[in-house]
Amino acid sequence: MGRRVNRCWQRVAVGVAASVPLVGLPSLLLRLSDVGSRSFCGPSARQVPSLQSQRRLRSGRAAGEDGVDFMSGPCPLDEETVRLHQAYHDRTIQWTIENTEWVQQKSYVTDETLTDKEEEQLRVWRASKARNHRWPHLAESDMHEVRFGPEPQRFSSAEDSEALGDPGENIFVISLMRRPTKLRRVLHKLHEIGLTATIVDAIDGDGFTSQEEVASLGAKTLPGYVGHKNTLPCLTTGQLGCFMSHFQIWQHMVDNNIESALILEDDFDLQEDFQRRLGDMLEEARGEDWNLMYLGRSPTEPDKRMVSRHLREPGYTLWTVAYIFRLDAARALVEAQVQGRLAPLDHYFSIGMGKGLGGHWNENAMEWAQHIPQVLRGLAITPPLVMPYAGSMFLSDTAMFRNGTKFLDDLPWSGDSNMPLGGNGAYEQKWRKDRDIKTL
Repeated sequence: MGRRVNRCWQRVAVGVAASVPLVGLPSLLLRLSDVGSRSFCGPSARQVPSLQSQRRLRSGRAAGEDGVDFMSGPCPLDEETVRLHQAYHDRTIQWTIENTEWVQQKSYVTDETLTDKEEEQLRVWRASKARNHRWPHLAESDMHEVRFGPEPQRFSSAEDSEALGDPGENIFVISLMRRPTKLRRVLHKLHEIGLTATIVDAIDGDGFTSQEEVASLGAKTLPGYVGHKNTLPCLTTGQLGCFMSHFQIWQHMVDNNIESALILEDDFDLQEDFQRRLGDMLEEARGEDWNLMYLGRSPTEPDKRMVSRHLREPGYTLWTVAYIFRLDAARALVEAQVQGRLAPLDHYFSIGMGKGLGGHWNENAMEWAQHIPQVLRGLAITPPLVMPYAGSMFLSDTAMFRNGTKFLDDLPWSGDSNMPLGGNGAYEQKWRKDRDIKTL
């Protein structure tokens, strides 16, 4: 175990300057006033379940009672989910207050634990660039196992735990080479809770220096891609790297016939009693036909259906901080070659579930749906078992925009560079001008 852990630490001893996009508040908080204290589903939000129905909900599956089917939606968000998001919001505000100067100057920043020596930073940037070209398959050098959990590692005690979607030791944490501070936190959390996992070197979108380089790997946006009202007009290199990083794990699942995997991003914050509760949720989902299970998310609308006490069929949902993917979902996306028509991943998942096609959050959803296969059958754990940690939104390399983040369309079409490129391209300048946003 020690040797494997040391390999992780050795590879993150150095890094390169980073572009860190700024995100807005979680979409859920925009709808707090619409949620109130309602925490049940049914034909009417005002219709209170009978005592027998409440007992069924507490024990797991919901069922009709007195002619009321509590498995049909829409389902207002439960109080605990709202509380967790509100707490995340409040802690983020406090973190911002305590780091005001840094937040105001946020731009192309260097991980605080790394040296400022340009030579050392370039060495890691070039290593990341070389790593990008091993995509979409994962080489042994791209994966770093840390064994902190029991052997064998299981979340469900059922004899058919694998059939229930138990990921076992197949936990993958996506981590950028140039983010050793975040990796240190990841390792601490895994050790603290006692989980065996594999750290996966992420695809670094800022390592690409031309559109031709991206295209040579078979990655490109969906035809005529234009962002919607709640995202940027062009895909960023960070969003590109995010999609490609997740895709390589799906490819790894297919290559190695991995039935289920828990995929985490490096800003995860596991909630109390994580292992036991996840096992309970897998049992609660018994009999449901799902291939995607959100452990953490940011809803943009009420859930579609109450599946059981702690499981919902989600609507249009943001975040990919933590989810379980089953092999048939991974295989469907890999065989459909979705890397050739990609979009921001969380929006991709929502449309892949056939959600949000009415355009309430993404007015381009119907157009995107022509290119995104609707092969995902999603469930969401509520309240969530995973949240991002406070302050992580300001350290994100994918979400929204900040100085130094590049639009993919602003990369030169051809050519190569042994140095990272800066931002402030033509598309970015137009976007800033249209919104009267100045460069800090």
